Formats: sequence, structure tokens, C-alpha cells
Amino acid sequence: MSTYRLTDAERRTYLRYAGLALPRHTSYPIAPLWRTDYGPARFRDDLGRVPVPGGGLSLYVHIPFCERLCYYCACTKEIVPPERRRQLDPGESFLDGLALEAAQVAGTLGGAEARQVHLGGGSPTFLTVPQLLRLGGILRRHFRFAPGAEAAVEIDPRITSREQLEVLRGLGFNRVSLGVQDFDPRVQRAVHRTQPVEVVARAVEWCRALGFASVNFDLIYGLPFQTLAGMADTLEKTLALRPDRIAFYRLAVIPDIFRWQNVFRPEDLPAGELSLELNLLAINRFLGAGYEFVGLDHFARPDEALAQARRAGTLRRNFQGMTTGAELEIVGLGPSAISQLGAAFAQNVKASHAWRQAVAGGLATERGLRLTPEDRLRRELMQQLYGYGVIDKRRLGERFGITFDEHFAAERRRLADLIADGLAEEDGRHVRLTAPLGRLLVRVVAAVFDAYLPADAYRAGLPAHLSSKVG
Repeated sequence: MSTYRLTDAERRTYLRYAGLALPRHTSYPIAPLWRTDYGPARFRDDLGRVPVPGGGLSLYVHIPFCERLCYYCACTKEIVPPERRRQLDPGESFLDGLALEAAQVAGTLGGAEARQVHLGGGSPTFLTVPQLLRLGGILRRHFRFAPGAEAAVEIDPRITSREQLEVLRGLGFNRVSLGVQDFDPRVQRAVHRTQPVEVVARAVEWCRALGFASVNFDLIYGLPFQTLAGMADTLEKTLALRPDRIAFYRLAVIPDIFRWQNVFRPEDLPAGELSLELNLLAINRFLGAGYEFVGLDHFARPDEALAQARRAGTLRRNFQGMTTGAELEIVGLGPSAISQLGAAFAQNVKASHAWRQAVAGGLATERGLRLTPEDRLRRELMQQLYGYGVIDKRRLGERFGITFDEHFAAERRRLADLIADGLAEEDGRHVRLTAPLGRLLVRVVAAVFDAYLPADAYRAGLPAHLSSKVG
């Protein structure tokens, strides 16, 4: 077992780079660069190019509704309190729209097999039991599911019943992700998400009893009032519940976009050395408990599918974080849903009422991007760097018909600065992140190879028009 410890010199280097506004590269090119002239017609053309037979799909369904607003949240959601829902439940009209969209997308695809399904949000378990059953029927009616398909659902333990989990399991869902964030009551109050550990433990018990193969926890560091002692307690309670997979994200504070984050006072947010110590504490506790470190911010037990995918070379980084199924085409359904195809990205309109109007007459694509050969080359480079901490020069060269050292000559000159600072190493075959410093600062190394960023972004961060949108 390796331990993540920094020397004093490495700490100074980390702090010099860690505050830069840089992308997390959940896509390449990053989403703020996608174009509004990519609309339904272009997306339909690109869907029609998905290979059938032999093509595999990862279906993503975005269910945007939540009962309460969590102040850390950067997802597309619509808050529908119980009293408002009693007057008009948006679930039925959402499912009406989903049925229309699924029929159009499936008709364009022409029979590609769904090997993954992911319900995200929002809170998918906002939907009632009858609505979940209807949702499952819509997907099964329009898409051909592979035997043993990986089917995952995000749940809010505060509003999820055992009956909902029973229905989801009966529909074939076999992986569940619980929003946890932090167990400290003071932190929970500050982020407007009161969720006692007993509520989470009950949901985990139900999931285990019902036979879900994998349970994931989402945790966040950088939240108001987090301390080392409080984080240690959260980690102890997390490990006692033995999740199979853990996502440990750093809070993205972008109040210009997520205006509800203006409730956070800068003096209450951990920064600098404390933020680093929170991250190192968690990494070392997870490693010590037998988890493998996967990508930028994910951990998995050695026998879990994510760890197996890392060993098999089939990891992917996307808007769901680190996932399996690198060979699959992601097709998004629902408001704001993102599709990631071999040669394109596409995103639906965000507001549910506008999405419903759009799917009544066609596809709901609002923006996207058709990738150039250079984009595809650099996207694969980013996948290698974030997923495995190494760029295989020969593999990229053979796949894309380039000589790496010549093609990336300008990037390698900038990379020399980061090599001198101890973030990376280079030889004739590889560019490799150092551990732990380079692994912790992978975004800095990735910025060197992002052709859409200023050449000095790895030193200075992003310009104002992008720095508020990097998330």
C-alpha cells in the first residue's frame, strides 16, 4: 500500500498550482466551448452514424427534480417542494416527454444495444413507484438491453423508500449511488442537507438486502466548516458502511453561476493547507482500507467493476466522473442530458418545460460540438492522463498516425516546466504523472495539452470568460 505524503518542497509547489482555475476535463473540448449552431439536425445525423450491429450504448436519463436545494450543488435541477408537488406533480409530464424523446432517439439509432443505463439528476427517486415502473417500461420498450447490463441509479437517502429500491431492483438496476457529502451536522446545516448517518445506513442495508451488486458513496471536501477531526469522523462512518466505490469530489465554488452558493462565506471554507490535508487524509484512509485510487477522485474495492476496468484499460472520464465502458456511445435523455458519441457531444435544453416542447416536435438538442481529428486525438490523451496517470506516446501515435514528440513539440516545451517542478516525468515512450504530487495536480498537466486554453493556463489559470465555467 502506498501512502500519499508530501515533502515541504512539494507542499509549496502544490499550493502554488492548486488555486488555479482549470478544467476538470469531464469532456474534451470542455463544455463552455460547445456551440449553439450544433442543433437537432446535426445530432440526428451523428446518432445515425452509431454503428449497428456491434455498437453499444450507455443510456443516461436526467431526472431534474429535487424536493430541497443543496447549496453545494452544481447539477441542473428544479426544486419542487412537497406542497407544490401536491398541487401539480411534474413527474407525469416528464415521463410523457421521455416517451417521445426515447422513441425518436431509438428510431434514429436503429437497434444499438444498451449495455449501461444510468439514472441521474436531480433526484431520480423523486419519482413515485408507479412513475419508476413507467420509466422502466419506456426504456425497455424503445431500447434493446444487453443481458447483464450495468444499470445504476443515484438516490437521495432522505427521500428514498425501500419500495422504490425494490422496484428499481426488479427493473434490473444493480448499482446504486448515495449522495452523502459529509456526516458532520454543522456542515450539513451549512449546505442545507440534514442527513443523519442512520438514514444512510438504513438505505445501505436495504440495498444490500435487495442484492444491488455495488453501492457508491459521493463525498465532498471543501465544504463550509469542515475540519480534520470532522472529516476523520465522516471517513470512519463511511468505511464502517463498506461502500464498494467512493467518489471524493472537491467542491466547485462558482457563485456567479450557482447563485445559491453566495450563502457560503469565504472565511468558512477550508482553503490552502487545510484543503490539502482533508484530501490527503481521505486518500490515505481509503488506501489503508484496501480501496484502489482510480483517476482524479474515485476509489474502488479491487473486485469492483471500476477497479477491474482500470486494470482492463476500459475506464472513461465523463460527466458522471470515472466510469466503465470506454467503448460505449453515451446517449442522454431528459432536460440538460449530454450525449457523448465517437465524434460529437450534444446537450439538451435545460429547462424541463422547454425540453418537453422541443421533444413534441423533434429532438431537444440545444448545443454541441462535432469533433475534429485533432479533438479526438487530444480527447484520448486526456482519457489516458486522467484515468491512468500516463500518456502512452506510441499508442497514441499508432492510433492517430502521428509522431508524438513532433506533434506535441510546443506542449513538451511547456511540460518541461512541470517536470522541473516534479509533477511529471517523460521518457521516449511515456509522459507519466508523479505520485503523489502529479496525481494531485493532474489538471495542471492536462492544461498543457488542451489546445483551446491559453498557452500559459497551466501557470496563470483561465481567463475570466472561462474561469467562472470550469466546474
